[in-house]
Amino acid sequence: MTFQYPFRKADGKQFIDAEEVYKALEGETSGHYLLGSNNFWHGGIHISDKSAPQCVLNEPVRCMADGEVVAYRLNEDYLESTFGDNEKKLKYSNSFCLVRHEYKSQPNPETGPNKDKQNKLTFYSLYMHLLPYQRYPLASDETPTPKVTMTVGDFKAYDAAPATGMASESCGTLAKGTRLEVLETAMNGDVTYAKGKILSGSVNQGSVKKRSEGAEVWFAYLKNGEPYKNSQPIQIWVADKIPERVRPNYWQGKVRAQTLKKLDMYGDPAVAENGKPVGASVALSQLNPGGVIEFDSKEVLNLNVAGVTRRMAKCTNVSAVLAGAGTIPPSFWIFVENAADYHMLDWTSLTPSSFDSVQTAGTGIKAGDPIGYLGKTENLTGEDGGVSSKYQVHIEIFTDEAEVKDFLKNTTGLKKGKQYLHLAVGAALKKKAAATETTSVKKQHAVDLSKAPVIKEGAEDWYEVSVTEDGQSVTGLVKKASAVIITQHDWEKLGFQIVEENNATADGFLDPEDMPAFFKELFAKVDTNHDGDVSPGELTEALKNADTRDQWAKLIAHHPTEWKYNADAAKWSRLDKLLETSPKTLKHEKERISKYVFWEALTGKASMSTDVVWHFHPIEFLKNISAKSGFLFTLEMIRKIYPSVDASRQSELQEVADELNAHINFFRLDTPLRRSHFFAQVMQETGASLSVEEGFLWKASALIGSFSYFRNNPAAARAHGYDTTKPIKADGTRVNQADYEAVANGAYGGRAELGNGDFASGDGWKYRGRGLKQLTGRANYRTFTTWYKANSSEWPGEDHDFEESPDLLIQIKYAVRSAAYFWVGNRLHLRADAGATDATVESITDIVNKKTNSRKARVDNFKLIWNEGYFK
Repeated sequence: MTFQYPFRKADGKQFIDAEEVYKALEGETSGHYLLGSNNFWHGGIHISDKSAPQCVLNEPVRCMADGEVVAYRLNEDYLESTFGDNEKKLKYSNSFCLVRHEYKSQPNPETGPNKDKQNKLTFYSLYMHLLPYQRYPLASDETPTPKVTMTVGDFKAYDAAPATGMASESCGTLAKGTRLEVLETAMNGDVTYAKGKILSGSVNQGSVKKRSEGAEVWFAYLKNGEPYKNSQPIQIWVADKIPERVRPNYWQGKVRAQTLKKLDMYGDPAVAENGKPVGASVALSQLNPGGVIEFDSKEVLNLNVAGVTRRMAKCTNVSAVLAGAGTIPPSFWIFVENAADYHMLDWTSLTPSSFDSVQTAGTGIKAGDPIGYLGKTENLTGEDGGVSSKYQVHIEIFTDEAEVKDFLKNTTGLKKGKQYLHLAVGAALKKKAAATETTSVKKQHAVDLSKAPVIKEGAEDWYEVSVTEDGQSVTGLVKKASAVIITQHDWEKLGFQIVEENNATADGFLDPEDMPAFFKELFAKVDTNHDGDVSPGELTEALKNADTRDQWAKLIAHHPTEWKYNADAAKWSRLDKLLETSPKTLKHEKERISKYVFWEALTGKASMSTDVVWHFHPIEFLKNISAKSGFLFTLEMIRKIYPSVDASRQSELQEVADELNAHINFFRLDTPLRRSHFFAQVMQETGASLSVEEGFLWKASALIGSFSYFRNNPAAARAHGYDTTKPIKADGTRVNQADYEAVANGAYGGRAELGNGDFASGDGWKYRGRGLKQLTGRANYRTFTTWYKANSSEWPGEDHDFEESPDLLIQIKYAVRSAAYFWVGNRLHLRADAGATDATVESITDIVNKKTNSRKARVDNFKLIWNEGYFK
């Protein structure tokens, strides 16, 4: 299961960690977790144009975890609430998306009563106040000014628009590649000149730069209304594509889409449910780009393809054609991704089947998939009818499972995952030598183990830790031998606490006096003016303090959902008193409350056992559940694998380490055992000198003994292999490049299991062994390409077809990725989990190279790596 934060940076890149997300959210002045307006419980957070303006137009709100959309409501346009006697109409949205997620941890590998048990939690994510359907096309005030890039380097720039019949002096020529924002235009006969602000590039006279970034210049833009061309004729500029809002994939309706890449076709899956394996591939059949297909978005599923989850649907053909011979079946399954990071289809049209009502769904969705955009909310500022406006979305993560208490306690005893040093209340921190005194901590702490260096005092090892208490930093030592180590699965020990009112008749109003003592203490800490209340401003400032925020965000609020009861329900009766002097405001707010509810309309997988649910802070929940192990590959580690690599190639070893670290969890190299088994195989495939390309200097007799082609053509073996001494052939000449290619084509040509053509096709040489795993054969290069494209979010902007460009695998990063594809795609990490035994190595070798004569060497490789602790 994968996770992502609910929004991205303005440039579309993901936040590095939760701290960056929290920093962005410091721009929010209301809509904080736990405490809403008028002191009602608030089970989520608001993300608005104050913290994420990019989510109004350019960047969609993202799904936070793999799951299934179980309900949604899509407004056709903004709803309007009434203030007073039709004095004002205020726009808002009650569009929402509800996603169900089923989390399962890795099985506990330790022997004992908890062996193979998993921590499990079914939870939901909610996204409320999303943009209505009719607002997806850009309005005139949303359309950005045109931006163009010069494709030639010889067109003049001017400081003023050239006037009709008058000579204009040029300030130089626009350099090729210069990018400009068009600010205004002016006509001069049949030519339209544009005033452009230089965003990058320059205006030059010869070798002298005359204008640079930020300068404004005029240039020929259009002629007779068409883009200006030179004498070639080549258009002198290309325009940026005008951005369009991405439609989410969960809306139900008929989709017509155009294929953008060659797409493999599959048959029906054995079980048509989310998370199940894809059906059988339709024998080497691919759809060409540019064809049109149709499918029902209601039937989109998340299916497992080569070990990863992909959005797929059963399609029918409209105008698509095959890349090769054959016929397109009446129906077929293909990837239907239309997100920027894995864009396989252009959804040219999707007509939703309904608006403004709750729809039951069962559509698979992945972490990072678009959910929608921020919707406009116009709010009253007072009884005088003042109005404020912002774009926002309300986001929640909650569960209705009472078993959440066991989940928080890690009752399965799972010890995998990110590790922390646990300090219980009263734990002693020893001062550094020569001091002998200790300091006792006043509250529980969990210290990231990767940030607790080990130091030696005398003959003993100690962790050096630093914690914050009463706003002050406290530093000391904890003896390593007796330290209590916990993991990300120990939520309770990490400080997560359930908070609920002691009052059995709780009405949704957060009354601190009815709360547990630890909450009262924290509430008082946030109440800086000590008036017994916490204002939005006080909470905004308090959450900028990392220690206070950590405590607040780890509270799990057990209270009634705000999405069940209409405004006339007892839950909202407190509003009557709070707004008794503002009757028009009260009427307006109650009208909206009744429009927001949806709980009673939930059915099937969306229906829940209770409306009193456990709410988590969305960002803190994601931070912990997706925490990564602190292990990193280092240059020294990789050097041990490749001792024969000389100094001039050390950068290649560092590149291996960097590539593995960038994707360590995705590559399923997240335990010492998995890493050791992985490299036991890689060592044998690439040798001590890191050979990422297969060699074909063979002895003639060995060719005859090893390959059927040369047994049937012994003369060819003698013509291309060396005789007795490397590299001299029987005719006295040296083995050359043509010989290498002939050997490869003879060895691998015509091999059906590799998908290669015959000797004459050249496939044997073209698809020879490359990469850390020595990927071999056209079919394997093709399936690697499919896997690579299916996981393009791991390497955005690197869209490659390895069947078309097989030599890419000689580059280190693709050499690493190809080995990881084989490892993950064949689920070898699960075999590795079986243990540190010869039998486990043998079972992995059966998949990597079943007929190899190097089985003993691979076992020996593993023993060396494991016993010496290379990757522990």
